Amino acid sequence: MTKPKSSIYSKAYHCPDGRDIHYAAARLRRDPNSPTSILDVDDDPDNASSKIIGACWIFFYPMGSNRRILDAVISRYAPQFECDKDVLFLCVNRPGKGGTSSSSGVAAKQHEKTAPDERQHIWTTCDDIVTILDHYGIRKASLLYMCAGSTFAYSFANLHPDYTTGYIIGIASWILRSDPSSSIICNNTENGDSQCDIKTPQMHSLTHRMAMHGFFGPKCMVSSLAGGIVGSMSVIFSSVPPAWVGKGFKKELSDDERLMFDELYPDGVGFVEMMKWMHDDGCDDEISVFVNGYDNTCSICNDANRGNKKEGDAKDVAVCLSTQQDLGLIYKNTVPAQRQVLLWHGESDKMIAMQGAGYLASMLPNATLTRVSRGTHQGTMFFFPDDAMEALNRISRDVSV
Repeated sequence: MTKPKSSIYSKAYHCPDGRDIHYAAARLRRDPNSPTSILDVDDDPDNASSKIIGACWIFFYPMGSNRRILDAVISRYAPQFECDKDVLFLCVNRPGKGGTSSSSGVAAKQHEKTAPDERQHIWTTCDDIVTILDHYGIRKASLLYMCAGSTFAYSFANLHPDYTTGYIIGIASWILRSDPSSSIICNNTENGDSQCDIKTPQMHSLTHRMAMHGFFGPKCMVSSLAGGIVGSMSVIFSSVPPAWVGKGFKKELSDDERLMFDELYPDGVGFVEMMKWMHDDGCDDEISVFVNGYDNTCSICNDANRGNKKEGDAKDVAVCLSTQQDLGLIYKNTVPAQRQVLLWHGESDKMIAMQGAGYLASMLPNATLTRVSRGTHQGTMFFFPDDAMEALNRISRDVSV
């Protein structure tokens, strides 16, 4: 298969403690006389990235994906990019994904050393993002997420409010359920209400509800099995005829979305090439360029990293199966008020029902929910609403790093 032309640059940062953080970067620059330029953030002879970058977005990818999905976002957004300053997009691979070191055994620092693995996974992700922002001298970033990236985005807003602009854009949000019976200590708010006593509507698909309530076994076992499957997607895409893959994906789309898909991928081959390339991150011949002088000639594709990759997928699954109380992320009480939270959700989303998106919007101050007509879960992410791109332009023009 032919590798798709990429709109992103693969980077890595070697930490003093020995951990590696792999991430994708793309710097957009508008030229009135030509298409938008997509530049390497490190192609700056004066090494003054923070002086030429006018705005920065952190992209939090869905479960099962990795930094390479930023390529699809940039490819869709670049033709509509309208900003008179450079805008940087960063997408950091979470621990155990695409070469990024595992969160296992990471010193908890300011966090609880006895916290569950899921919390440590989230905390390490957020700390890794701060490391990359510090490397580029970026003080403020806006947050963009899809699906399960929501938990990491809201956790980042909670853990590192000083690094955020107060703008969050969410597409097809995965929403954690609330379980007031969870065995954690709950504080009371000023009006006496328990932080845990917040009910969620029935919003998840039947399969997800069964997994959450243990019908398929303990969370650790389900997460490990699901993580193994996700980590093997590259092999699956290579083994199945492209037409079958495209047909299977289109089953999840609405009629309008299928028409758009067929225009882009009439034979399904291009779609399979893109998906295989995306899931090969960390196990193909592409090398991440280390930005801080570390040996950038070494491949990250080795047996240890392959196992590491499945560990990262398993922890992502465990995060999704957790409750707000498990993760200490009670939307209403722990997410700081933002300047704007802009949510887009498909009316035909079968993974997270529309009432779930309404619930999330009601929990977050200054949140606006836009219903995507006939939008499905996969389709709303895949085709990225036009008005969401308009919001990216508006916010990028209004903020600074």
